[in-house]
Amino acid sequence: MPPHSGAHEGRTLPLGAIALAMLLAPADAAQAVITTTLLTLSGNRLTLRVGAAGGTIDNVSFTVSGANLQPSPTPVTRPDTVTVLLTADKALLALAINTVRLSVTAAPGLGCTTPSSCGSTSIPFSDIGWVSTNPDASGQDIQSGSFNASGSPQQLAQFPLPVLTTLSARTEMNNALRFSYANSTLYPSGTYAGRVTFTATMF
Repeated sequence: MPPHSGAHEGRTLPLGAIALAMLLAPADAAQAVITTTLLTLSGNRLTLRVGAAGGTIDNVSFTVSGANLQPSPTPVTRPDTVTVLLTADKALLALAINTVRLSVTAAPGLGCTTPSSCGSTSIPFSDIGWVSTNPDASGQDIQSGSFNASGSPQQLAQFPLPVLTTLSARTEMNNALRFSYANSTLYPSGTYAGRVTFTATMF
């Protein structure tokens, strides 16, 4: 299964404004938080979509105006949400496959790509977080949080698949995330870029 990835890029404008953009990449569709339905016949299959359908990369941008900086910085939140949809089809006799896990790996920071203005400055990925607007009561899907900026995989969700059924089964996880930028530090003007990779596994 190929991992699905998203690039996160940000840019800071002179002292009154910061603009950040997150690029998120996709895979396939549904509705609800975690649901399971029976299929007449299916092989093992796992699909992941981050953002809009169609295979395009979404651009999620943040603009930090003077009002967000003075007299004290305030977080900047996108009003829209980003869909994360994970679909797992389990074949009837796939007794050894019982779990799905979603993880994300973020670079330690969004590095400056315009050294003449921001030098070697880096914005930690932990400055970018999200609210899960439709978390499942089980707590097994994506909950609210932020990128850990460690460079190591960060588990976002893990949920079980049906163990024994009379038919194949499809389990879908659908979360809507509202991203925000902490805006707790004033960075030099310039362009900052980084990448995160979302990975789904079925085992």
